[in-house]
Amino acid sequence: MILRVLAGLGLAMSLAGCASLGPVPVDIRAKLLPAANVGDPDHPDGENVVLTHFSHVGQLTTDAGGTIYVVDRRAVIAGMLAPRGKNAILFFDSRHRYLGKLKYVHSRPLWCEGARLFLSGNLDGFFNPVNGNVIDLSGGFANLKGYRAHAYGSSGGIEE
Repeated sequence: MILRVLAGLGLAMSLAGCASLGPVPVDIRAKLLPAANVGDPDHPDGENVVLTHFSHVGQLTTDAGGTIYVVDRRAVIAGMLAPRGKNAILFFDSRHRYLGKLKYVHSRPLWCEGARLFLSGNLDGFFNPVNGNVIDLSGGFANLKGYRAHAYGSSGGIEE
């Protein structure tokens, strides 16, 4: 009798170990990469421009309660003796649709906090509509703002 109880308990414990304790996590990156390929006309083609990095940085929440996903994308121009990088911060809506991008050279996206994206130093790319080390999307992507804020790790060091 005791052996049957122990065997039944062992079986129940082994089955419980395989049971899911919650919803299956969604691989956001796996949803955003194809959306970038479809939505961004400058997305690396794998021949002339090679994708080297595509990471989900985090998500922002707009004042209207919307979600904006943030991606750090880096690529290199192929066939050059010294390949030149093509870096961009990509933005996607809550349905994983591509909204647009900000190009950068060294000012990588670091973290998201509310509606603000903190960068490594001031945004240094070409033809960007904003500047500063913080990109504020509280009004949505169409109304993004940039400004300089004193934030250790983002604004330039401990002196700030």
